[in-house]
Formats: sequence, structure tokens, C-alpha cells
Amino acid sequence: MRALNGRWRDLLAAALLIPVAAPMAAADEVPATVVWFQEQETGIDPYPVRYIVTADYLRSDDGVDAGSFLLFDRHTRRISSVVPANRSVLVIDGEGELPEKPTSLEFSVRRRVDEKAPAIDGVTPLELKLVAGDKVCRTALVVPGFLEPVRAAMQEFSRALAVQQQRTLSHTPENMQTPCFLSRYLYAGDFQVAQGMPLADWDDSGERRELTRFDTEVGVDDSLFEVPTDYNVITAGGR
Repeated sequence: MRALNGRWRDLLAAALLIPVAAPMAAADEVPATVVWFQEQETGIDPYPVRYIVTADYLRSDDGVDAGSFLLFDRHTRRISSVVPANRSVLVIDGEGELPEKPTSLEFSVRRRVDEKAPAIDGVTPLELKLVAGDKVCRTALVVPGFLEPVRAAMQEFSRALAVQQQRTLSHTPENMQTPCFLSRYLYAGDFQVAQGMPLADWDDSGERRELTRFDTEVGVDDSLFEVPTDYNVITAGGR
């Protein structure tokens, strides 16, 4: 496992270039890329989140194989949120057309090369700012071409969520449908992963996500991508 120890801006370049010997996958394993983020929400302590990406799936969890997890099927665009504690599965259908931006909504993605950040595989990170009106909705630091399988899966997942968000928008209180909300969750939710793999992204509410370590071509048990068939299934609204 590759680790980013200490302040990531200072040690990122060296840490990301440490070679990793990929283990051979067993018969019941599939090759995957595994990345860890440290995520933080307003008012709570940071917590680790693991993303496991294969050619067919993206799985997100807290690193406990038998715990709760979110599974995104990259072929069907189906999202399953599995909670063993109450034996439930929330299913979201992410198939469909992406929402079309209304002419009344104005936003942009401001992009600049971050010369202070160390180059990753010879590429200097980009700083991206999603701006709606005069407000910066979210900022991200990304590396084009880095961890491409993960970046692609994250973009597909973001687009599936946007499809579902559009279906349920009428249930969102109008006072919450701000330009930033609409930009982030419907019309530009993939603004950062569309341009590169995020090293970090954040907003002024205290939400933050930071890449802490990763491994490529590691064998993972294929049972991690199975949704229990005997759990109570709840279908998300909008369908």
C-alpha cells in the first residue's frame, strides 16, 4: 500500500512514486485499484473511506469487508447501499439522460495550474473552482491522467447520482435549490473527476476529502461485489 505521510503537499511527489509489487490474484479474486480518502463533514471528526474499483464495479466503505457498503454497477448504473445491521438495501437506478442545464443557471469551472504542488508522474496538479454567481461552490486539486481507472469510475458514479437527483428535485425544498446546490449535484457534479483524479476537494462549509493512500493491481475477493439477496430492498423515489 502506498502512503502519503505527513502534510500531503510536502511529501506527495515522493510518496506517490514508491513502486508497489502487485500480488497475484487468487482464483476467487479480481484485479482492482484501491484508494483511501480521509473525509470530513461539518461538525464531525475526519473518517477514512475506501474505494475499490474494478472493470465492473465501484465499492465504497469504511475498510471493513463485512460492514455497510455502497456498490455501483458500472454497466447497469445501479447503486446499492447495503446495511447489514438492519439487513436492508437501498437501490438507486442511475440509468437515464443527464439533466440539461437550465438557461437561467450560470456557473463556470475556473482552472489554473498549481505551481506550488509537486508534479505527479510528471504532471503538475490543477486547481479547479466550481463557481456559481459570485460564490465558490467547491474547490479541487486534481491530476490529469493519474489513477485513470478510479477517476473514470468516480465520474460514472457522479453522473448516475445526477440522474437520480434530477428525478427527485421536486421533493427538494426550493430554498435549498441554490445555484451551488444545482451545480454541484445536478449539472456539474463531476467537474473535478471530469478533468483528473482528485488529490483533495473541499468547500467553505467544512466538508473536505483528501487522498491518503492507494494501491493498484491488487487482488480483492469477488464476494465484495455481491449484494445480499435476502435483505429488504428499498427502491429510491423518482422511478
